[in-house]
Amino acid sequence: MIATMFAAAFPGRARAERLKVAIVPGIAVNLDAARIDTLSQELADALRGELDIETIGGLEVRRRLPVEGLPPDCVATQRCIDEVARRLEATQLLFVVMVDTGTGGAVQVDTTWVDTVSKRAASRPAIDVATLASARAQFASAAQQLLPDAPVRPRSEAGIGRMSPPVPRHFELPSYLTGAAAVAGLGLGISLGIAARGKYRDCDAAAAGGAACSSARKDSIRTQALLADTGYAIAIGGAIATAVLYATSGEASHVVVEPTSGGLAVTASGRF
Repeated sequence: MIATMFAAAFPGRARAERLKVAIVPGIAVNLDAARIDTLSQELADALRGELDIETIGGLEVRRRLPVEGLPPDCVATQRCIDEVARRLEATQLLFVVMVDTGTGGAVQVDTTWVDTVSKRAASRPAIDVATLASARAQFASAAQQLLPDAPVRPRSEAGIGRMSPPVPRHFELPSYLTGAAAVAGLGLGISLGIAARGKYRDCDAAAAGGAACSSARKDSIRTQALLADTGYAIAIGGAIATAVLYATSGEASHVVVEPTSGGLAVTASGRF
């Protein structure tokens, strides 16, 4: 906690305390300057991606080093090492020897690690880069061999998911409203249907006794019958809507991918 607060309060000082590694191109056989710079930059980027360090490589290194280049024995000369470290502002150096093997553009990369503070040096295992496109991946896989003392960059938790709990079918406010409309429509249809049927029977009884129903009464019977039909239609529509809302209210358990900050959240789900 204290270290975090210190880093936030003094970002420049926190960066200065991080290990900085420079990729220093040395001897190169059958490679032009462009390929050397590209491979050096790929190595710097790969190390920075795998390890919690700062790196410098490629054109930026060439820009800071002498125009005439470094002497061949620089890696064995402490004065030369100190000068390179000063120019590149690095605490550790990786002197790189690159040789084009002549087999489809493959390059053998040999590195010598130098710690400018402790004055220690060590040769690292050679890396055979098959193609320029695969260089970064191959460098990344060898990062901990090249810099075994460097801290490994913490991995993001992106892609690690959890199972969400299933949600059973249930009634919600919309389904309660459609259900209420269905009940109200059914009640209206039944009550008006009964009333219309009663008036119709009264007219039949009057007609049997020789009396005729008035036009107003017949119109009233027809109106009640139409309203009863409307009530039944509302009841049917409300029942269908309620059934659909209930059927789609549940949710099956699904995988929820929850990446860390800056990642992408992906949810694969299904309903039942």
